[in-house]
Amino acid sequence: MVKLQYLLRAPAGESVKRFRDRALASGARLLASGPAQLKLTYTAEEPPRLSVVPFRRDRVALISLWDEAAPEVAVARWNALLQAEGAVAGYRVDESVPRAYRRNWPDGGDTPGGSMLTLLHRRPGMTDPEFLRRWHDGHSHLALEVHPLWNYVRNVIVAPVLSGSRPLCGIVEEQFRTRSELLDPVRLFGGWLRMVPNMFRVLNDVRGFLDLAALENYLVSERWLRG
Repeated sequence: MVKLQYLLRAPAGESVKRFRDRALASGARLLASGPAQLKLTYTAEEPPRLSVVPFRRDRVALISLWDEAAPEVAVARWNALLQAEGAVAGYRVDESVPRAYRRNWPDGGDTPGGSMLTLLHRRPGMTDPEFLRRWHDGHSHLALEVHPLWNYVRNVIVAPVLSGSRPLCGIVEEQFRTRSELLDPVRLFGGWLRMVPNMFRVLNDVRGFLDLAALENYLVSERWLRG
């Protein structure tokens, strides 16, 4: 089964509510087109102005869909539909899930807790194999050790599929059982005694393989439309 991910972005001045409603309407129309699975990850509120995580303040929606057709057939079909929805980028991805939640809520409702979406760019001069080794064999283990992750999804970019898609190396989806586990730095980094050392461990690790100037973190909501 092929997995495709498309990005929608809000134009300047569009409110969170208007963008959220537009993204949900796009999801409903795409659901009617019959994907095998469909998930929407979207800006639903303004991020806090003070946060240890440098959240972006622009609005974004990630449409993740799965199709049982051959990749070239699926890409041609969904590209046409997503272009009509205003997608600005689209990618074929390889998904891996080092930690998975057990979903016990119905399709059409937001995932409980807190969610973060991160768009990754590798450090300049680093090769793709080295980037993947540092991400999968190094950083992922550290993230699972330090952060109270409930669900952790890694999407490696196989290829852009939509004309004009900006270069991107990976898309990370992270869920926490509660919003506090994401937004409270003490809980996010392992408690009072370990918070500061863990912050430095994570920072030193990510600066070794990511382009931090291009990193995009978004506070989002997640909604399975067809699971």
